[in-house]
Amino acid sequence: MPATVAASLIRALLDYLQAQGLDRSRLLEHVGLEPTALVSPQRSIEAVYYERLLAEGMARLHNPLLGLEFGMAAEPARWGRLGFLLRHCATLGEALSYQARFAHLVNAIGEGRLLQRANDVVIEWHSSRRVMPAVIEEAFAAWLGFARWARGENESPQSVEFSHRAQGDPAIYRRFFNCEVRFDRDACRICFDPALLALPLRRGDSELTAHIRAEFDQSLRRAASLDTLQALNAWLQTQIGSPPPTLGEAAIALALNERTLQHRLQLENTTFRRSLDEARHTLALRHIADAGLCIGDISHRLGFSEQSAFQRAFKRWTGITPLAWRRRHCRRSAPAYAGG
Repeated sequence: MPATVAASLIRALLDYLQAQGLDRSRLLEHVGLEPTALVSPQRSIEAVYYERLLAEGMARLHNPLLGLEFGMAAEPARWGRLGFLLRHCATLGEALSYQARFAHLVNAIGEGRLLQRANDVVIEWHSSRRVMPAVIEEAFAAWLGFARWARGENESPQSVEFSHRAQGDPAIYRRFFNCEVRFDRDACRICFDPALLALPLRRGDSELTAHIRAEFDQSLRRAASLDTLQALNAWLQTQIGSPPPTLGEAAIALALNERTLQHRLQLENTTFRRSLDEARHTLALRHIADAGLCIGDISHRLGFSEQSAFQRAFKRWTGITPLAWRRRHCRRSAPAYAGG
């Protein structure tokens, strides 16, 4: 599944580039993104468009530090609903923990992991693929910029490390982060004093944050259940046969217990039995299109005990018999197998 970003992040980048003198419509046209895709701020857009916009902005403005500077200008609205949650947290530590937990709903190119070590607290950047430095620098600058905005103070980390080389004058990095900035390190991380976690934010509202956090928790549960359903459907299509796969076998294959699997399917308003039926339906249409397979062979492949049971199921799915479907939809008509 491709990485995504929220439309609100792309809109913020377009606003920033427009303020630098670039034409918004031409930028969208150049990267191949329709303006209508950005109407809903919470909509997920393939991250490649965000990266293309950053690259195009750097090229047109001749500015390799565009990612860093765009991050410096971050405001909570850039992160949509997540920004609204962060701005009302009680402490900086609470905001950072929510940011690490829910940031992928806004930017799934990589993730920031909040780690507590012996002498400091660290936010580390991790990604499953190679990421352009501008993306990482934007994220780091935005995290620090938000902390300063939310605190109303010019907080600074103890140090910042990037795994890539400096994209411009290192002094610019040092002035913004107000600490030592190292390049070509083993990972990308911001290190800061643990005491900063307890610092209060200006607009703390525990009731509001609890309400919004519940919304995000529900979104995460729904995303997990949808991923599980898709994985189950893919697995069923490779396992259907005689005898048909069971709920217990599916749970083991998906590394879940049976109760969790059933609960996630319920969240998608379905059941294991219905998923099995839908997988059989999908495979039945695929096999019927193969004129070299007789109806009896297909019935056996799908795990039906009798050919008549398959024919009844197929008529329930499509309204017609398997042979009638084949004659109507296949270019090359199959022989009139008995019992079709």
